Amino acid sequence: MPPAPLIAVLTARPGDLTRDLIEVARGPMGGAAFEWLSGGEAAEFAVPERPVAWDEIRAGLDAQGVDANLVAAQGRAKRLLIADMDSTMIAQECIDELADAAGVGARVAEITARAMDGALDFEGALRERVALLDGLDESVIAEVLARRITDMPGGAVLVATMKADGAHTALVSGGFTAFTGPVAAALGFDEDRANVLLIEAGALVSLRLRLRLAH
Repeated sequence: MPPAPLIAVLTARPGDLTRDLIEVARGPMGGAAFEWLSGGEAAEFAVPERPVAWDEIRAGLDAQGVDANLVAAQGRAKRLLIADMDSTMIAQECIDELADAAGVGARVAEITARAMDGALDFEGALRERVALLDGLDESVIAEVLARRITDMPGGAVLVATMKADGAHTALVSGGFTAFTGPVAAALGFDEDRANVLLIEAGALVSLRLRLRLAH
C-alpha cells in the first residue's frame, strides 16, 4: 500500500504569507493547488512525498518568516489541546502584571532574570517572586484581570475549533489558578491547571504557597 499523501502547511504573521512565497515552496515540492486557511497568514497543499530538498526549502521559507511543516493527510484531527497561558493564550505574564500592580515589578523582574540565567530553578524563582506578594489584597487579582490581561488573537477560535472536533482542551500555567480559571472560562477551555495561591482574610498568604500538580 502506498504511503498516505502529505500536506504542506505554511503559516506566517498576518499579511506576510504571499502567493509568491507559497509558489516558491509548492513548485519544487510538486504540490497540488494550494488552499488558503487564512488569507495572507496560513495555507496548505498536498504533496505526494517528502521532498528530497525539504530541509533546504523549509530553511529558505523560515528565513522569510514562514513556518513550514509536513503533516500526514490522514488522522490530522487532534483529540487533545494543552496550551500554555502566559504569552501564549494571553499577551501578558500574569505574575509580572500582578507584581507591577503591587509595586514590586522591578524586583520580580530581577528574580526572573536570575532564573533565566540558571541561578534559580523554577520552583525557587516562583517562591521568591510570590514571597514579594505576601499580604497583597486579593482584589488586585480581579483588577489585573480586568485592566491588564488581554487575549491573544485567535485563541478562542482555536479552542472552539478543537472542541467542535471532539477534542478535550486544557489550559496550563506556571502561574496561578486565580488567573487560569477566569481565562480558561473566557476562552472555553474544559479545564485548567496551575499553582494555587492561598488567600486568608482577603490577602495573599504567599509564604504557604501550595503547588497543585497535574496528574
